[in-house]
Amino acid sequence: MTGRVRIRDSLSFGWRTFRRNTLFFIVLLVILGIPLAILGALLGGLPPGGADPSRLLLEVALWALRSLAAMVIIVVSLSFLDRGAFDMERLKRMKPLFIPFIVGTFLFFSLVSVGVVLLVLPGVYIAIRFQFTPYLIIDGGMGPIDAFKAAWAMTRGLGLELFLLLLSIVGLNILGAVPLGLGLLITVPVTFLAHAMVYRDLASLP
Repeated sequence: MTGRVRIRDSLSFGWRTFRRNTLFFIVLLVILGIPLAILGALLGGLPPGGADPSRLLLEVALWALRSLAAMVIIVVSLSFLDRGAFDMERLKRMKPLFIPFIVGTFLFFSLVSVGVVLLVLPGVYIAIRFQFTPYLIIDGGMGPIDAFKAAWAMTRGLGLELFLLLLSIVGLNILGAVPLGLGLLITVPVTFLAHAMVYRDLASLP
């Protein structure tokens, strides 16, 4: 199973879509980023460690907000991929999936973190095989466990290609972070759109 991960085509799609909707994506990232930055600053102002209820509350709020931001960006990416425009109704229909999405992403990052702590490579492998779990929860309406199973099956035999995809995404966002992070306003939407296209390609396979 090779040649099914269209890295160049997906990045080209991401760039074309961003270029045609630049203002929309920049405004979206600013709207999502400001609350995250405020919570992050508040959390950074608290003493590290301990059982401070304020710190715990802020950490939970930051995690929930990050999950919501990721959910919105995935929905937006799939909307542009499927319809060529943002679909607000689709976003509204995602409300019942918020808790499953939080649970799924928490399990995903927990597994990746454990794998990284063990030997790094297991964490990378887990990230590759389960990377589409959030999409399957949102797009397929699956529960977290079913989404993990489907993501595992979807990525079977595509480890190297998906590894190269993740390298491309990480590399572009590192470049975007260099000029005071301003480049992320371009690279984040471009790579999310590209990732959504690869997901849709693989999800459509028999």
